[in-house]
Amino acid sequence: MSLVPAETDGRILLIANDDTFAHTYLDLHQLLAEQSEGDELRGAVEFFDTTGRRLAPVLDAQWRLVDLRPSSEPADPAAVRRRLEAVRDHLERFLRANPELLAPYRLGVAEAVDALPLLDGTLTDAIDEMPWHHRSHRGNFLHNAMHAAGWAH
Repeated sequence: MSLVPAETDGRILLIANDDTFAHTYLDLHQLLAEQSEGDELRGAVEFFDTTGRRLAPVLDAQWRLVDLRPSSEPADPAAVRRRLEAVRDHLERFLRANPELLAPYRLGVAEAVDALPLLDGTLTDAIDEMPWHHRSHRGNFLHNAMHAAGWAH
């Protein structure tokens, strides 16, 4: 049985295990497609559905991700939301420490920090605020800043 249980909307949240990076994918198909197009995972990550349930990776013989399966652990949306807040806080500290990265976007630090999503409310609300979860994100300031601040390149 593959991912996409009926009780979820299909989005997959990836969070680096050190809370320095997060990315949300529309579904498993998008996640796998981006991996095959060169946007490879470059560190220890964890996967969650929008209810806060951990998803266990299924790997092939070459250790490539091929599927995700719901774990037997209970969903913990509050804990996952706190992890997203930690990622956001890390990104803010990174931008303040590296203002030169904002020059191509013609943004000052204050503007960039103001553009970071507010992650109050439920886990689903927080995921909805993440601008990189459903829009075209190549070249998007927040998407690129997330990659620069995290372990991914």
